[in-house]
Amino acid sequence: MAEFGWTLAFILVPAFVNTAVSIRMYSQDKQQDSLSNEFTKRKWLRIFILVLQMAPILRFADALIYAVKSRRAERKKDLAAQQMYYKLMLKEDSDAALLRIFECFLEAAPQQVLQTSLLLRVNQEFAVHQVLSIASSIIGMGWCLAAYQRAVRFAQQDKDNMSWVGTALQTMFHFLVTLSRIISISIIAFLFPHWTILACGIHILITATLLQIFDRSPFCSHTCLGSISFSIALGGVYLFTYIIPVEGKTRYRFFHPKVSKKEFAVSFRSGNEMS
Repeated sequence: MAEFGWTLAFILVPAFVNTAVSIRMYSQDKQQDSLSNEFTKRKWLRIFILVLQMAPILRFADALIYAVKSRRAERKKDLAAQQMYYKLMLKEDSDAALLRIFECFLEAAPQQVLQTSLLLRVNQEFAVHQVLSIASSIIGMGWCLAAYQRAVRFAQQDKDNMSWVGTALQTMFHFLVTLSRIISISIIAFLFPHWTILACGIHILITATLLQIFDRSPFCSHTCLGSISFSIALGGVYLFTYIIPVEGKTRYRFFHPKVSKKEFAVSFRSGNEMS
């Protein structure tokens, strides 16, 4: 029953976070009178999509549609329409990649920790399918992060686009980092389950506090509760990987966490300035 309860929590809480982030994205699009999400202008259809957790799939579909429209405009030599649809494609791709980040590291990663600790506990001799399932999921997390970095780089005009070689290296790098962290947390959870829960909770609170002080994202800054909740969600992601909540020179950001905020843009979504 305890394992069932944790599994249920690792499904419901990330689903709530993804729904809240999706609603905030739609709210921003509405405030900016965005042309994106043309299939979700009807309120009932938006609610239906959010309930079924289909927001990332819909945004990927919109990105594909805008890519096709951009190509058609290019053939017609309509430069203005081509650039407009291309930017909309990048925006939808980045939003979908961000939603996948929360889905991977708030839902899949904790479940992999739970499954790995259970695998160590029962000492099964034939657990090839469990190991393959865990490994494939972690590979998917590496690709998720690489795809997010690739989408953000495409959306930022002041940075070079990421090549497929760079994407492959990013996938391998994030795979190894995620693998090492999941294995480490799983072993500690197997030996000291209660202390692991306490340590993870303290880690989330500390990172959320640091985000509120130094790196508060404007994405959910419309309310104090929204800003704190978003920082806590990012704190959960930081148990397994680090993503920068504001734009800027990443090489300096990874080495020095207190770089002046003036060096960073104010947006978290899509590489665009939303403030």
